Amino acid sequence: MQSQQKTDLKTVIEFLATKFPESFSIKGAAKPLKIGIFNDIASELSEEDPVSKTQVRHALRRYTNSWRYLEAVEKGGMRVDLAGQDVEALTSEHVEHAKAQLAESKAKFDEKRKAQAKKDAPKRPTKAVKNPPKRKAKPVEKAADKELQPVKELVSNEDFSEGTSVLVKLGMKPMAATIVEASKGEVSVQLSSGMVMKVSKDSIFKA
Repeated sequence: MQSQQKTDLKTVIEFLATKFPESFSIKGAAKPLKIGIFNDIASELSEEDPVSKTQVRHALRRYTNSWRYLEAVEKGGMRVDLAGQDVEALTSEHVEHAKAQLAESKAKFDEKRKAQAKKDAPKRPTKAVKNPPKRKAKPVEKAADKELQPVKELVSNEDFSEGTSVLVKLGMKPMAATIVEASKGEVSVQLSSGMVMKVSKDSIFKA
C-alpha cells in the first residue's frame, strides 16, 4: 500500500511538471514556489485532469520536502508563480529553515544507511575478553536541569489574517509559517518549505 502511494505521488508530480513546466520540474534545479500556489493549481484543474485536489496537496508536500527543492530554497532568490514569473523574494527566515530542514533530512538518511549497512554486514565471532576494564557510568542529565524555553502567547482571534507570519507548534519544535486562510476552528498555513497544512488555532503562536 505504501509503494502504491509513492507511485501515485510521483505520477501527480509528473503531471504538475507537464501542466506547469515553468514552475515544476522532475530533474535539474527546482524553483521556489510562491506561497499559496496550491490555490492557484486548484483553480486551474478541470474534471478532465487525471488528478484530484487531495492528490495535488499530498504531491506538493512531497515535492517541497525533497532535497532538490530545499536546496533551491537554501540558495535564496525569488519565488515563482505557475507561469514561472518572479512574485516574491525568499525571506532569510525561510532560507535558514530550509537549510536546517535539509541538514536534518540528510543526517537521518545517513543514519538509516549506516544502520542498514551494519545490519547487512557479516557477523564476526566475538573473542572472549578476560577481566574487561570497567567503564564509569556517565551521569544522567535530568530534565529539570535543562533550561525551559519560554512559550510565546497565542495569536489573538483578530490576528488570523492572510499573510501573517506566525509560529506553528508541530511536535517539540515550533516552525515558522505564514497564514494562508482561516476558518472558525482551523487555519491553513504554509511552512517556509512551501508545504500547506491545516492546524488548530491553539497550535499557532506569535512569531
